[in-house]
Amino acid sequence: MARKAYSDEERTRVKEALMTTMIQCIVDRGLIHSSIDVLCKKVGISKTFFYSFFSSKEELVSHALRYQQPRLLDYARQLMEDPALSWRAGVETFLKNCCYGAKSGVAVLSIEEEQQVRLCLSEENFQAFRQDQVSFYGKLLSIFGLPVDSIDPRLFGNLALSMMMVHKAIPDTMPFLFPEVAEDMVEFQVRALVDEMERVKEDVRQVKADG
Repeated sequence: MARKAYSDEERTRVKEALMTTMIQCIVDRGLIHSSIDVLCKKVGISKTFFYSFFSSKEELVSHALRYQQPRLLDYARQLMEDPALSWRAGVETFLKNCCYGAKSGVAVLSIEEEQQVRLCLSEENFQAFRQDQVSFYGKLLSIFGLPVDSIDPRLFGNLALSMMMVHKAIPDTMPFLFPEVAEDMVEFQVRALVDEMERVKEDVRQVKADG
């Protein structure tokens, strides 16, 4: 049987389908249960065709995480523009929904999944992914009204991701933590982070007023 020829538009659609399917698989079942066979079956392509887009499942993961960034930025903008929400309520809502990724459809890797992806990525791909992450957190801070030089995007990323990953790790990966207060932990951490962001935001406002 002759192999089907795909147009550029069809290839673009298939690539996007692979990324969105990967995001949903991470949310629903985790990376370890999301094999290339499962992904190909869901998208309706052959394994051979998969490898014309990505060299491995882990490379797909890095692209899928980038792919969800514009959606997250749009969501942050919507919250900031919502007249029914205060600035603080908008930022807290965003962070909490990211922490509860399984409920809100946001793909967050576990500690083990991050290790697995890193081991399979080339140094070049890893550094490119890291730079995209720095850019993403910088844009997020800007949407929240915080100049990039007021908070290091890398620090903000570490603080936000650590909350998400620890919450996801309870109780399976971190059994000595207390799962019954996991959501209270998120509430506390989000409040503490937003307290600092609010302080920095006020400092920036005061400097502008004095200038």
